[in-house]
Formats: sequence, C-alpha cells, structure tokens
Amino acid sequence: MHKKNKTLKAFYKFRLLYHLLEYLILREKYMRNLILTIFLGLLITLNFSAYSKNIDAESRFKIIDVMNKYAIGIDTKDYVLFRSIFTDDVEVSIVYTSNFGTGNTVNIKGADNWVNYVDEQISIYRNTQHMLGNPMISYDGSVAIVRTDLTAIHYYADRPDESTTFWGYYETHMVNEGEWKVIKHTLTGIGAN
Repeated sequence: MHKKNKTLKAFYKFRLLYHLLEYLILREKYMRNLILTIFLGLLITLNFSAYSKNIDAESRFKIIDVMNKYAIGIDTKDYVLFRSIFTDDVEVSIVYTSNFGTGNTVNIKGADNWVNYVDEQISIYRNTQHMLGNPMISYDGSVAIVRTDLTAIHYYADRPDESTTFWGYYETHMVNEGEWKVIKHTLTGIGAN
C-alpha cells in the first residue's frame, strides 16, 4: 500500500509539473503576442507621425467646413459656393462603380470644368443629399489630405418614386492660401443601389 501511495504521489507531482510547464509555455506565447502587438502599434503610430505634422484644431475644423461646403454646394445646387472651395487648376478624378456612372474613371482639370461637369451630372436629379463622415486629416506641413466617407442619395427628377444611394469616399488635398482650398480631389465609388 505504501508503494502505491508513493507511485500515486509521484504521478501527481509529474502531472502538476506538466501543467505548470504547459501554463508557462502558454503564458510565454501570450506575452510574446502582447509585446509584438504593442511593438507593431508603436511602429504604425511612429510611421503615421513621420508623415503627418501637427495641425491645430481650428485648421481641422476649417478643413471639415470645406468638405461640408462641398456637400451643401451640390445638394442646394449653389455652384458659386461649390466653386469657391477649389483652386483654379484643381485636378479631379472620379472612380465610378459599374452600377453607378460609367464604371470608368473620369479625370477633369480646372475648377470651372469640374463645376460644369457636376452641374450637368446633378441636373437629372430633383434632389441629392451628400452625407459625409469620418474625416481623417493628415498634414505634411504644406498639404492637408482629408479622407472622408460618403453616402449620397440621388432622387430622380423624372421618376419621383425612385432614388439611388451611392457609397464611396473622397480623398481631398488642400492648401491654405489664406483659406483652405482644394487642389486635388478623388471620389472613389464603393457601391450603389
């Protein structure tokens, strides 16, 4: 009986040692993953900071206001307001989805050409509503780049019961020439229904 107890105690000690080693190995993996996650987060933060200088809160609000004027100018068909946010030589690209627009990329140079294009495209709708969100602004010391999500509802003039919703995002480059102005603007479509 005494020998059986010794064997049983040895077995339990071995089993306890086994579980302790298993715990330490799992803990080591957990710690390694935690340290790796912290390191990658720090690396991403430093990389972003290297390409983005600080921009004050007032400038951020003014940049967001430019994007709001963009949406309001289109939705109210106030093309004087809409034109006011662009430099004369603005470059615009629209990457349409296959189910909204041409399915191709349209490139336009010059603010007046861009405003005329928008006026022509929007004229088939009785109303539009461009809702913008999640503006992310980076700044390199001279050019601010704002990425803004877009949901735009288009109500057809000739079909009052029909509308199309378009999803996408803007990437808008701006400079401060006494006020923030758009020098480059890209609309990328994600989908429509």
